[in-house]
Parts: sequence; structure tokens; C-alpha cells
Amino acid sequence: LDLDLVEEIQFLKKGEFLDLGTGPGTQAIELAKRGFNVTGSDVSSAAIEKAKLLSSSVNFIIDNILNSKFQDNSFDYILDRGCFHVLSDVERITYLHQTKRILKKNGMFFLKCMSKEEKILVNDKGPHKFNKKEIIGYFENDFNIEKIKNTVYYGTLEPLPKALFFVMKKLVKL
Repeated sequence: LDLDLVEEIQFLKKGEFLDLGTGPGTQAIELAKRGFNVTGSDVSSAAIEKAKLLSSSVNFIIDNILNSKFQDNSFDYILDRGCFHVLSDVERITYLHQTKRILKKNGMFFLKCMSKEEKILVNDKGPHKFNKKEIIGYFENDFNIEKIKNTVYYGTLEPLPKALFFVMKKLVKL
């Protein structure tokens, strides 16, 4: 499980957790082992089919966050560690509305995205890189940003790619 997320969820009560853009389902499976009721969603049917073979304790489903079929207020927690930073500017606005819609009142949102401090260039392709101010600009009207951390994407790449990790709570508007 992502080490930054582990630090944040150690004291959380159980609840409905969405692993957005679950891919191989690694994070979702680990969250389920910790007692959360987990849904892993991805646009890739191939990824979902593979993930289903790894665990029956996670509800793996094909879903596109930009046109999500999830009901309003479905989740206590949402984790995104690879979706937001591959979207276009316009798609990010739709993403924001959708995540806000499906997250419960006072729900927690955990976002890990590529940092502008990451200098690795792959022909200028790959995920969009952000600074803290840009992420705050997207989310500050709808979320209370509780924590911002400079970190890395843990995995097999050397050196580990630089990332930003945000912990946000959905604002309740009257």
C-alpha cells in the first residue's frame, strides 16, 4: 500500500473506499485487507479483468470518472494515485465535479500526482506535472486541503519519480 496513504489511514474508521484508476488493483486489495469496503474502478476492461483474478474481496468495476455511473455520496474515501495527472485541463474540471458528487459529506480525498520537481522527460509525453499552487487552485473551493506533502511514487522506477500527495476533506456548503 502506498506509504503516504498508510500514514493517513492508520486511524480511520472503516468505510466505503474508492480506488480511482485502480489499474492492477494493488492499492484496492491492500485497502480491503485493512477492513475497508473497497471498490476499484478503471476505464480499462483488461485491467479490471486481471484485477478480479487477484481478489474477490474488492468490487472491481469498469467506470470512467468523467462520466461516472456511481451514485451521489457513495464513498467515505477516494484514492487517486494516477488518474488526475493524465487528464486534460477541461477533463480535470469534470473530474472535480464527479469526485465531489460521489464523495460523501465530510468525505476524505487522497490525491497523489506528478510533481513539477520531477525532471524526467519522456519526449515531453506522460503525466502532467503540477506544483502545489496549481492543485490548490483546482480543489480549494470544494475541499479543505488538510495536508500537502512532497513525496515520490513508490515502485520499481529508479530514481523514484517525484510526486505531491494531498489529503483533502469535502467541504459541506450550506
